[in-house]
Amino acid sequence: MKNNLLILCCFATLFLPSLFLSCSEDDNVPLDQDSQVEQDNSTDDQINEDNSTTDSVDTTGSDAGVGEEFSRGAMLTNWADNIIIPSFEKFVSDIDSLLIIGNQFTGDPNQVNLTKLRESWLNAYLSWQRVDMFDIGKAEEVTLRNYINVYPLDSDGMTKSLLSGNYDLASVNRQDEQGFSALDYLLFGLSEEDVDIINYYTEAEQGDLYKKFLIDVIERMQYLSSLVLQDWKNSYREEFIERDGSSATESVNSMVNDYIYYFEKFLRAGKIGIPAGVFSGSPLSDQVEARYSGVYSKELFSAALNASQDFFNGVYFDKIDTGFSLQSWIIHLSDSQETNNLDQQINDNFDLVRNQLDNLSDNFETQVESDNLSMLQTYDMIQKNVVLMKVDMLQLFDIKVDYIDADGD
Repeated sequence: MKNNLLILCCFATLFLPSLFLSCSEDDNVPLDQDSQVEQDNSTDDQINEDNSTTDSVDTTGSDAGVGEEFSRGAMLTNWADNIIIPSFEKFVSDIDSLLIIGNQFTGDPNQVNLTKLRESWLNAYLSWQRVDMFDIGKAEEVTLRNYINVYPLDSDGMTKSLLSGNYDLASVNRQDEQGFSALDYLLFGLSEEDVDIINYYTEAEQGDLYKKFLIDVIERMQYLSSLVLQDWKNSYREEFIERDGSSATESVNSMVNDYIYYFEKFLRAGKIGIPAGVFSGSPLSDQVEARYSGVYSKELFSAALNASQDFFNGVYFDKIDTGFSLQSWIIHLSDSQETNNLDQQINDNFDLVRNQLDNLSDNFETQVESDNLSMLQTYDMIQKNVVLMKVDMLQLFDIKVDYIDADGD
């Protein structure tokens, strides 16, 4: 179950997405912060070759598991060894690089080092899109996503904390003042001109405060992500695989629920629905992901969409092969019951959403402001897979939804 930070803020109508309901008392919706993202309880509720945002692997007619009998244990093993752990290894490696380059920049703030730091930030941000859905085990225990990717940023609160020199990034009250959103602001949002951004770090009275806060934010991200990775490697992998039963608390049921919860709340609502105004009655263009950098919100969404489809199909992190997955489980069940080609329906709809991205600007903020209808259409396409997975697929698997249901898809 998700942590008690969730606050039920608003309800959306499943089959009438154009009927917008009221949003929370506070339009600030820090996505990836469970305490505030629940305003979207509408339904039951970075760049290198390894992190490419190109299309997902085509698994039509996948031969994953050929010659082997499907089992929950085999699927859990594939998830842990070929998807989750390698994805966290890549993410931690990118955060380590981000810290190294961050120290280079604070040691010598100049245009070259700023550009390198921005590139490293994007690499790590893209890596995050491949692990955000795995909010299980230590990641859930330390509420990883609440500290890594809450948006929109409380830029005023962050600046006040930064300039005071006295802040506690471990505090739940500071979750919307750190992570990727804070770095987005510190590297892109301080000014429209790069020379002025650099001046914030070289200014005699406050430059050291900006430098310290920048490094403190990255170090916090490094600490938490390393905790999660080491837990997977030290003990949680075995526990995760051994818990291969069918009860609500076993690994398969928990992971499937976490996956659908992520897809519904953070990919569908956070990246598309809330900025488009699906839950508030009017667009909230300032609540897009990576707002200050301006041109990466679509790229981040695309990476998250591909990661979601890859997980559904059991695609290895290296994209070379596939293993037992939700897709192969559906295929396995088709031998004994009618599945209506559910796996193909889900994959086809993933592809429709991906094709729809051609109609969207790289900058979702300007997209909402200039042509919000296309954003709403994208939301509707994603919503189709929410229903297919949360209703049809869970019924097929005999898994119950373990998070709050607002409108009973």
